[in-house]
Amino acid sequence: MMLSDFEKRRDNNFTFLRFILAWSVLIGHSFPISANGSDPISRLLLPYAWIGSIAVSGFFAISGYLVTASFTKRGATAFVASRALRLYPAVIVYSLVAILLIGPLCTSVSLEQYFHSNPWANMWNATLWEWKYNLPYVFSHNHFAGATNGSSWTLPVELRCYLLVVLLGFFGVLDTRIRASAALVILLAVTHFSSGSLPLFEQSSSFASPLTFFLLGSLAWINRTALPLNWALAIAASIGPFAAVEFGHFEYVYPICLTYLLFIFTYRLPHFDMDRLGDISYGVYIYAWPIQQLVWRPGQSAYMNILLSTVIVFPIAYLSWRLIEKPAMGLRKKLPSFGERPAKGRGLAESAEAAG
Repeated sequence: MMLSDFEKRRDNNFTFLRFILAWSVLIGHSFPISANGSDPISRLLLPYAWIGSIAVSGFFAISGYLVTASFTKRGATAFVASRALRLYPAVIVYSLVAILLIGPLCTSVSLEQYFHSNPWANMWNATLWEWKYNLPYVFSHNHFAGATNGSSWTLPVELRCYLLVVLLGFFGVLDTRIRASAALVILLAVTHFSSGSLPLFEQSSSFASPLTFFLLGSLAWINRTALPLNWALAIAASIGPFAAVEFGHFEYVYPICLTYLLFIFTYRLPHFDMDRLGDISYGVYIYAWPIQQLVWRPGQSAYMNILLSTVIVFPIAYLSWRLIEKPAMGLRKKLPSFGERPAKGRGLAESAEAAG
């Protein structure tokens, strides 16, 4: 069966996968935050990868797939509206929570000095283009002193990836499979060999890895009718990165294999209907780090940090989904649909709406 055969199916595991990836970031960060080295999984993979990098890469691969699908199915106007409503409301609310609650609770100076130091600069930069996500005088006695949110550096990359899709679509690059595939392969090559020369992504060399996986996800969508999803290739993809280490080609093989395995997980494994509970992955991702920093105490084990932060983060993420994210996404249906294309394959379209 080809990837395109699953396009219209509602019984996919995208929501469950995003949840696992978000929680994996929390788990991976708990070890360095508590000064306990690396988690057991990462110890097997270092220095080539660790659980957090795998999770972030997975987010960008499925985002590239779903976001490119969203643009090609819905058109530019609906795409921009849906992306903005998915990305910004939760971040704006998080910024307010961080400034007004987390900052005052965790500052090492008086509240007067804290607010006088202009923590609102975080809010003013909630455009995510140049986001200042670290608050002043916060977590001063932690192992990661001053780090308010060590995960959210990826959000500006995500925004840039969205803009890249808009630009490719505007210039007609996504109109044909051959043209789109050629452009995406060229972008992959430039990202690998000279990421600093790419407009939008030249700000930091750390942008190259998530962009690579986003482009691979886009490439998978463009070539979905020619991409088989079978267990033989899944086994090969599982073995490939380990074999590539022996031959010195890990950086080429690993992204392709991981991206393929994500689609196997999404479409070929038994369906776990997490949509009934809601998509809490975005909330888990943006709130995990500050809560982990907040609950840390000297001598705390990584597993205790995982337990305490999970118990707090999951309800917060659920409230973020129910009260902020889901209502905001519902607003898209009330906006004018200028030039919107008919949406085909509602299962995939709904998954694309939730991708973030």
